[in-house]
Amino acid sequence: MSAQVFTPESLTGSISTSLENGLPNGNSTAGTKEQAENGEHPDAEAIRRQVEYYFSDENLPNDIYLLQCCGGRQNIPVSLNRICGFKRMRGFKPKKIVPEALRKSAFLEISANGKTVKRRVPLACKTLLDKDDSDGEIAYHPRTAKEIIRPVPLLPQQKQEYPPGMTKNMMKPTGFEDTYVEGPITLAQVEEELSMYDPDKPFVERIELAIQRFKQKRRMHEMYSKVFNKWMKFGGVECNPKMFGSVSKQELAAMDAEEITRALAIHHVPLDREDKNQWVVDFEGVCKAFLSSSYPAQYGYEPKQIKAACQVLRSFYNYLLFHDVCNEYSSSILSARAVCDKAEVELVKASRAGLALPGAFNVAASTIFGGYHAGLYSGDKSWADPADDDWLGDTSGVGMKNEEAMVVFKTGIAVYGTDEQYEVVNGEGIKGIRVLSNETVGLEVIKIEHATQDVLNIYDEQNKTWKHKLLLQSLGKLICKLWPIPSFHEWDLPRDKYPNSRLLPQEKEKEYEFWVEDEALRDCFEGMKMEAKVMTLSCGLKILDSIVEVMVSFYEWLPNELWMDSKPKVFRLLKKGLEGLDDESENENKLDGYAEKGEGDGDRADE
Repeated sequence: MSAQVFTPESLTGSISTSLENGLPNGNSTAGTKEQAENGEHPDAEAIRRQVEYYFSDENLPNDIYLLQCCGGRQNIPVSLNRICGFKRMRGFKPKKIVPEALRKSAFLEISANGKTVKRRVPLACKTLLDKDDSDGEIAYHPRTAKEIIRPVPLLPQQKQEYPPGMTKNMMKPTGFEDTYVEGPITLAQVEEELSMYDPDKPFVERIELAIQRFKQKRRMHEMYSKVFNKWMKFGGVECNPKMFGSVSKQELAAMDAEEITRALAIHHVPLDREDKNQWVVDFEGVCKAFLSSSYPAQYGYEPKQIKAACQVLRSFYNYLLFHDVCNEYSSSILSARAVCDKAEVELVKASRAGLALPGAFNVAASTIFGGYHAGLYSGDKSWADPADDDWLGDTSGVGMKNEEAMVVFKTGIAVYGTDEQYEVVNGEGIKGIRVLSNETVGLEVIKIEHATQDVLNIYDEQNKTWKHKLLLQSLGKLICKLWPIPSFHEWDLPRDKYPNSRLLPQEKEKEYEFWVEDEALRDCFEGMKMEAKVMTLSCGLKILDSIVEVMVSFYEWLPNELWMDSKPKVFRLLKKGLEGLDDESENENKLDGYAEKGEGDGDRADE
């Protein structure tokens, strides 16, 4: 079998003939009128000829790229979008005319959705994909010869699928991965950083440079950027884009590394932060306050978001340690990094504990004694029937029936109560118990006692009795002590009476014992903080009436929180809103400290 040799002359002649027959960029318009009468696009015939040529026995065996797509004799369907990207196919627009034209081809087969194309009859001859092509069956001009590295990999014909909400760029490494470590740096980079982070420089200058250099080495997606900017602002770092401060490429080329960093920085530490009498550099304290009080209030407790937020802070701390930015604060940075590890676990557990508490026993006591949950049950109300009001939804899980509350409460007294408490409940009944106080307090968990085997056995026996009506959950114990809830509301307390906290000395030793279901105790942990309403009964029981908020063990509040939204828009009375008023009354309505003219909204006047 003789090999067919393509010469430059024969190739030129072949291409010229194809162009004359109506291939793209040709001048022939033969058949246009007939196609238009048949309802086809004028370019339909040219499209068929061009794509059929790509898959023909003359072209396909020598086209290594197309062979990688279809697999040669495997005849794998090829993406039509890839075909439309070829140079001679780009002129056919819109793209939707291509599959419509190819459906009438006797040589090619289009998929039902119009996204792939293949030959109707698979290729039978040898191709460039074959291992042994030295027998000369396939020939090509030496000038077009390319070295083929085998085995030749096939190209995927379907777009890569990404997780929901993710894009191709978002799948690239960001520098915030758990396993990310910074690679080695060159000697020149070491010298640059020794100059930038010289210990003799003020801390404010070094941290500004570190913030910008850190950002340059990370891919700041929106989810990371929002947390980073909020954290910077919380820590006293201003984040404002530069106005009229753009730098050209020529100017950047003439700068050294430190000058470039300063020119591109948008995070700045105000000069007044250097005043040690007014400001303290405390990496650990800021980290605790941001992750425990500021971040949950703004972003909630979604586990993935919490992990991302902790990783942003942890990554920055690692950068400061790796590049020796501020060795004088290394111990504080290490402690802050440990807080990030703890927050990643405790924030999620605190959220779950807040949903589980106060538990069925405390809800039952609150229902019986007129607490927060009294009267919440709506299952026996006619207006709560979902069949009548679909918008209301299922209300069966709201509140507790009085009958059910009595069973739950009395069972708890029988298990954990003293003889006196048991006699009061079974003798005088609930009427013999009064509510002595109901107060909102801060609590810190100091001990958790789960149900013993004897308690579990008692509840198993009770559940056999009540199995057709309700399911009782075994009780454990949650032991807490008073905890002063930090907030700006306590700033005005007299220092002589409350020198270190708002608790009196005798209150610091006071303990509370609550009976809580084992199911609700699973996510509780020692050190967990709570703001709760506590009901004290005349029989000596302490009841968790309701939970206001559950917080992590390292919860801290800083006054930094007050300036997060410290620049609200200023309300001003404009002239057009004061029509009909004389000048004197108009002057009386002006806001003190703000000029009527010449200031934009939100600008504060000099004081």
